[in-house]
Amino acid sequence: MEKNTEQKKIPLWLALVPFACLIIVMLPSIIILGASPQIPLMLCTGITGLIGILVTGRKWEDIEKAMIDANASAMQANFIIMIVGCLIAAWMAGGIVPGLIYYGLKAFSPGIFLTCLPVICAIVSFSTGSAWTAAGTIGIASMGIAAGLGVPLPVAAGAIITGAQFGDKISPLSDSTNLAAGVTGVNLFDHVKHMLWTTIPSFTIAVCIFAVIGTRYNTDAADVSQINSICQTMQENFIITPWVFIAPLSVIMMIVFRIPAVPGMAFGTIVGVIFAFVQGADAETIMSQMIYGFDITTGNGMVDLLLNRGGMLEMMNTISLVICALAFGGALKSTGCIETITEVILGACKTRGSVMTANVISCIAMNFLTADQYMSIVIPSQMFKDIYAKLNLHPKNLSRLLEDSGTVTSGIVPWSTCGAFYYSTLGVSALFYFPYCFMAYITPIITLAIAFTGFTLTPLDTSKPIKTSVSEDM
Repeated sequence: MEKNTEQKKIPLWLALVPFACLIIVMLPSIIILGASPQIPLMLCTGITGLIGILVTGRKWEDIEKAMIDANASAMQANFIIMIVGCLIAAWMAGGIVPGLIYYGLKAFSPGIFLTCLPVICAIVSFSTGSAWTAAGTIGIASMGIAAGLGVPLPVAAGAIITGAQFGDKISPLSDSTNLAAGVTGVNLFDHVKHMLWTTIPSFTIAVCIFAVIGTRYNTDAADVSQINSICQTMQENFIITPWVFIAPLSVIMMIVFRIPAVPGMAFGTIVGVIFAFVQGADAETIMSQMIYGFDITTGNGMVDLLLNRGGMLEMMNTISLVICALAFGGALKSTGCIETITEVILGACKTRGSVMTANVISCIAMNFLTADQYMSIVIPSQMFKDIYAKLNLHPKNLSRLLEDSGTVTSGIVPWSTCGAFYYSTLGVSALFYFPYCFMAYITPIITLAIAFTGFTLTPLDTSKPIKTSVSEDM
């Protein structure tokens, strides 16, 4: 290990080469080819390794160990993601998600359409753990209602995405939420609780803005036939009962009583299995669905799209992406790229507020430069983790900021995976709906206010105060 201290320090321009390669390789592959990020990440990891070996004298064994160590820190997250796949399938089979969606849609009121729309999408997104599912189902139906009311489609799209992102962000079933907690080493439920300080105010403000906007449009001629059709299909295929609220309440209680994420999510899965037996499913079917995903043909294409998901295998794409991204992050750290970039940041950002501002900017930049929201979580987490420790900031402050600036801004990038999905489902480009994605602006602003005031920030060492300057003595 002593030999590493004598190895050449990597210059800034060279430390930025892996990031430049990531942008050059990933943008065309995602935008033009529609490919997943795994292969570009593996290629850029190889390039980073070559730089470490040929330029700075690192050994491949050391680089490989750093890649493995980086992934070891996220093993719990990957395990939770697999359990979440089982939980989603069990909740689908048990009629829990269908029931939550049914009661959410029944609360829909055309008279306050733009006020209800983000709330309904939030319920669907929270129940399924997926903003895309909410946008691709309830979102599509709501776009038709918006057209009938004379609501501009970009406004409706903004309301849909706002609600979908809010539900996804605070859902323990969400892959991005699990990823942010995992890469920072934070308990999943602690991460969700800490996000409420920024997420609830920003969502509340956004809903109020939509309520004001909604007063401009006619609310008497709404065609809610699609909504009614979805509700009827749910009733025909599931036993719909208010008892379904036991399931999400059980998960909420896990959060309140600080139960570890793995047993907490496992308990939620058991609740889903019990409900599935009540729905008439047999043990073999339930086990199969927990592996391969819930599958039903109702005759209603929108309901099928909404419910046919979950299963452990569905989560493997996310897990493989996490593995590749963390391998890239480990290689960056081992070759000294992260250290060099961190020193530059510390040189330019002396205060806690400026460091967290740089963190926010880096997350947003990653969305624009790599076209993938996962990169806006993984790469900045590797860059800023050590700086937060220097400031005596608990990692959950970092995990919250990653979501407050990375997750919520992913949908406003037209060429990102999120932007492309929303365009394909809602029929409106991010170029037109982004002014109405209010959470994408409000949440980072609240985060920046917290960075400078220190409100709700949690210390790493509770016996010492959070530092306001990087150079401040402990």
